[in-house]
Order: sequence, then C-alpha cells, then structure tokens
Amino acid sequence: MTNHERFSKIPTRVFEGAGFSRRPEVELSRRIFANRDLELSKVEMIGFDMDYTLAVYNKEPMERLQYDLTLQRMIENLGYPKAIGALNYDPDFVLRGLTIDKRNGNIFKSDAYNHVTRAYHGRAALSAEQIQEEYHDTVVKITSDDFASLDTLFALPEASLFTNLVDYFSQRLAEDKSVEPVQLPLHHETENRTRINTWKIAHDVRTAIDSIHKDGSLKGIIVADLPTYILPDEGLALALHKLRSAGKKLFLLTNSHWPYTQSVMSYLLDNRLEAYPDWRRYFDYVLVAGRKPAFFTERQPFDELVVDGRDFKSQTFDTLELRREHVYHKGNIKDFERLTGYSAGQILYVGDHIFGDIMRSRKDSRWRTCLVVEELERELGLFVKHREEIHELALVDEKRHVLDREIAERRSQIDQLELLLEEGAQPKVGVEILKDALAPAEEIAELLKTYNKEVDQAKRELRQLDEESRKLQDTLEDYFSPTWGMLFRENNELSRFGAEVRQYACVYTSRVSNMLQYSPMHFFRAPRELMSHDYAVADSRGLSNVLRIEEL
Repeated sequence: MTNHERFSKIPTRVFEGAGFSRRPEVELSRRIFANRDLELSKVEMIGFDMDYTLAVYNKEPMERLQYDLTLQRMIENLGYPKAIGALNYDPDFVLRGLTIDKRNGNIFKSDAYNHVTRAYHGRAALSAEQIQEEYHDTVVKITSDDFASLDTLFALPEASLFTNLVDYFSQRLAEDKSVEPVQLPLHHETENRTRINTWKIAHDVRTAIDSIHKDGSLKGIIVADLPTYILPDEGLALALHKLRSAGKKLFLLTNSHWPYTQSVMSYLLDNRLEAYPDWRRYFDYVLVAGRKPAFFTERQPFDELVVDGRDFKSQTFDTLELRREHVYHKGNIKDFERLTGYSAGQILYVGDHIFGDIMRSRKDSRWRTCLVVEELERELGLFVKHREEIHELALVDEKRHVLDREIAERRSQIDQLELLLEEGAQPKVGVEILKDALAPAEEIAELLKTYNKEVDQAKRELRQLDEESRKLQDTLEDYFSPTWGMLFRENNELSRFGAEVRQYACVYTSRVSNMLQYSPMHFFRAPRELMSHDYAVADSRGLSNVLRIEEL
C-alpha cells in the first residue's frame, strides 16, 4: 500500500486532531509539474529572472507595441516601403517553440526529433509534399545562422512581422512588382527558389527589434504606462515572503538594465506587504544586465552599481563582496557561486527562456531549474474543457493498437500456412486445427483464404479508424491553434518545445506565484518514465492504453 493510499484511509478527524486541516487539491492550472525529483528542503537559494517570469506582460498590448515600433523602424531606417505599415499584427498566428527558416522564408513546427511537421511560407501553408521536398534531408540545427528559434514570448512579434513581410513581398513578386529592398539578382545562386532575400528580411527585422530595445524606445513607453503593459500578480509578494520566511535566500538575475529593472520591480512589489516597502528587501542579491546566456558560459567580472535614487554609476572593486540590497552589474556563475558559497543542487533558478535561462543553467552548471510557461494555463484549461474528445481519441487509438496486433498475428499464421503448402511440413505454432495431424492441402488452402479475408477486413477497419483518429486529432488541435496545434505536442510525439521542457526543466509551471500553493520544503516527485516495453508489460497484465493515459 502506498503512503497516499494509507493516508486516504485515515479519517479526517485524525489529521484535524493533530493540528492538520485537509486542503483541497491544488487547482490544475496553478500546479507545479516535475520532470525530475526536486526536494525544496535541499534548495538553499532561489533565483528569478524578471521579464516574463516575475513580470507578467499583458500579451496583446505588449506584442503589438513591439511589432509596431519594429515596423516603423524598418521604414525609417532600413529603406522598407511605407506600404508595409499597413501590415497588421496577428497575435494568434505564431506561438512559442516554432523555428524561422531564414534561407527559405518559412516558419515551421518540428517534433522532438527535429522532423519538420508543419510549415508556412509567409502566411501560405506548405503541403506535406512541399515539406517533404524542402526538409526531407535537413537536420534543423537551432544554432545555425539559417534558423532562429522562438524560445521566448519576446520573439513572437518578430516572427509575426517576418511572416507578414515574406507574404507581402511574395505577393508583389507574383504581381511582377518591385520587391526592393529585398530583391535578389537573377544570377544570384541560392537554395531559395524565389528572388526574395528572406535571409535579409530576417536580419533586418532582428536589427530593428534590437534597436528599439537598445535605445530605450520600447522600455520608455512601457515605463510611462506600466498598468497597460504589465499585469500585477497579487500572489507574487506572498510567495516570495513565504520562501524567505522558510530560510531561503533569494536573488534576482535579469538581462534588463538597472533603470528599467527598478521601475518594473517597484511597480510589482513596493509596499505590497508591510514588511517590504522597497522591492529590494525581498532579495539577498540583485544582479542586472546579466547577459544570459553569457553569464553561464563566460567569466566577465561583477561591477557594483552605486545607486542614488534613480541615478547610478558602475564601480569595479578589487575585492568584491555581494551584499544584501546592493545592486550588481554583469558577472558570471563561477564568481557568483564562490562569493555566495552556494552551488549545484543548492540553487534553483526560475526563468522563462529555454535557451538563456534553462538550457545554459543545466548544461553549464548543476543548478536546478524551474521553467515558467505562461501559456500552460490556457493549454490545461483546454485539456479540461475537451476531456471527452481526448478520451474518445484515446479509445480510437486503443482500437487501432488492438487491430494492429491481430493483423500481425494473422499474418504470422498465414506465413506458416504458406510454408506448409510449399514444403509439406507441419507448422510448429499458431494454427490449432493443424496441430496434431497433417491436413489436406485443400483444407490448408481454404484456411489461407479465410485468414486473408479476415486480414483484408481488418485492414479496412483499420483505415476507417485511422481516418477517425485523424479527424479527432485535427479537431482537438484546432481548439488549441488552428495553425499549429498544441504547444507541447505534435501529433503523437512531443513537439521540439515540449521535448526541451522535459529535458532541461526540473519543474515547470505557469507563474511564479504558484509556489504559494506548496510548502517551501515540498518534494516534487516526477512520474515514472516509461519505455515501449513497459507498455507491453502493462498490456500483458490487461491494462489498456486508455487506462494508462488516464492514470498518467
């Protein structure tokens, strides 16, 4: 009997008599999910990213602002025609985890094995045949200059603008109109079959969006109207306080620079709780301009920012000490661990960026990781809303598995019968009526005919089930995104994004304040990992795929 089963049999009054109260199970959308066991009792220090982690941005206004400013910068500074100013932002067309193919002007979704499964050229969907033709022998290397991975919500406006521009110039090319400034010369050798320099489009979009970040244009507008662009989380201050009260040391590690960090963090946390009039009191260490992922891979030294109100200056110390409520600039993981005295599994880092926050902290250190996936709340809500359709799909898939096994068994028997007719030998297994005595050839031939008819009928039923499964799958995926389907999955496989979450995030959740639902000493236990033969063992014990899905 498991502890859960044992405790479930103890009357509630026993818990109440011991001073416990039975709390309802944590709401699905507010849970923290484990890929690997994580004992918070062994975590001494917890670090947080700021953007899209502590600070939750109001999705559509924030993305539209980035899109519009980037579009304006491309017209004013990069020679793009004013007509592109009419290209509207579509907040639903792209999602995290996609990849931009700069060379061919495509945007695509891939599975865990980097096989391209869905793709668009601009806003035009590529057929399965076109995808096969372009990507059948392509290994998608995210680190290649030809590809750009959309691993953070900051990247979505960039991807939307890229697809709109590819679509815009493709239509102009089809109408024999000018496609300056992205026209390739006729003699230009390129794998791109069009005369549009889509690599330049991607580069120019990136240049323009970088410029609005670097010169303060974007952040200046946000800071001037924080309530429009940032959604305060009422549980955030309490969650941080709860961790501090349990003896955890907290630190902020963000790529944002001090002035912006000060404005956003003040808006989020100042005077939310009586004991914390200033947001810096929540944190033992404040690290800005961290330059992640370089923070994890390089050895740039720390500088201390001497802060006086909103004014600050950088000062390098020969013998640096990290002190509470002081602010530090740049730095690196090795010095941070040395100066704080904590390392490896004692540190949990919470961030939203697979590459910058999570992959590097896992690959270049032994820090534990928590990925914030804001979209998870919506995905879980849709799973609950459409649980009946998901159950129906599971039933259909179970029937397909059963038919596949029955067809395989019959084909094995057919092979033995055919061998018997050829060699006149007694079959060893699988054909019960011929087990004890040699049967006449006519009887074997008749049995072969019957078995072949059964296989043909089963194959027809299997085709019908395949079509039914495909329609159910398509309908389900349309609920999540008519263009790309589910965030974490691609058909029966994990998507590339889903696979990276599983590989690099020890735990993941939809927002930092979900920590409030758990004890600071909680043990997050990962589910048992299963391989294909484990499922076969379950089948041999009479457990169906449907039951396994519901149990998991």
